[in-house]
Amino acid sequence: MSEQQPGKTRSRVTLFILIGVFVAPILGAYIAHKYKSLQPVESKSFGEIVTPAQPLTEFSLKTMDGEVFNLESIRRKWSYVYITESECGDTCQLNLLKMRNARLGQGAEARRVRYYLVLAKRPEQQTVIDALMKVHPKLTILHGSQSDLDAFITSFKYTDSTNIFAAQRVYMVDPIGNYMMYYNDGFESIGIMEDLKHLLKWSQIG
Repeated sequence: MSEQQPGKTRSRVTLFILIGVFVAPILGAYIAHKYKSLQPVESKSFGEIVTPAQPLTEFSLKTMDGEVFNLESIRRKWSYVYITESECGDTCQLNLLKMRNARLGQGAEARRVRYYLVLAKRPEQQTVIDALMKVHPKLTILHGSQSDLDAFITSFKYTDSTNIFAAQRVYMVDPIGNYMMYYNDGFESIGIMEDLKHLLKWSQIG
């Protein structure tokens, strides 16, 4: 077997180095773009963080099946909460879709997330509930008396004096039962999805 000439070997090594110098940054950028989880996590979230997080007060609501839903029921999972009047209009339905998609976008981790629609008054027509459940089979719809609702929304009023029903915000509750983040109406779908991805990735609870 003939030995390669030293000059030719050095030329090939130099060529490979040059190729690496030009290709590596492009390849790295492509990988970072394709797998965003490899990028450094910024401290800023898309939602508004509640500091300090507010423990939910004791409350008692009802599911559409008449079952009691209380503080213990909302624990152990990451929860999105949307509070509105007796009808879920266009804004409500759009925000429910964003909540649903943020959950589904987590793949196998979606089992750690729940989302809820809290109605100030139960709709008189069952068809309203049926239509919502057809689009959102994993959604839990809750309602209660005025006093029950007041007890539930007290914790969410901590942020400011905004009318809870008019705000049309999405609230996040952690698995311990703390109100810790909210999204103002008009928030981006990708934002809530990215926040949830990071929370599930770095949290050992839920």
